[in-house]
Amino acid sequence: MQRLTRRNVLGVTVFSAAATIAAATHAGGKKFGFSDIDPSDRVPRWFSVNRFLRLSKEQVYKVDRAVRRGRGVISEGYTRSESREIISLANKDLGAAHALLKR
Repeated sequence: MQRLTRRNVLGVTVFSAAATIAAATHAGGKKFGFSDIDPSDRVPRWFSVNRFLRLSKEQVYKVDRAVRRGRGVISEGYTRSESREIISLANKDLGAAHALLKR
């Protein structure tokens, strides 16, 4: 029988932690929620008017996609539904949305 040493305990602890991490990140790790990451979750929930005016066409598309997927995004000084309309308009015609926001 092997003696219980500090090195043995550390080895078993590290091995079990590595096995847990590997199981969580494996395809079967859905129960841990790691595979359910949605890029729309990275879109901010609030934009100032100045920040929104600086968004590129690609960034506006990502915000619009997040709104269509149900994420609530609010522009400064507007309600949620007004913000949704502005974002949708910006995705179609960025210049028209800029003109609307600059008023």
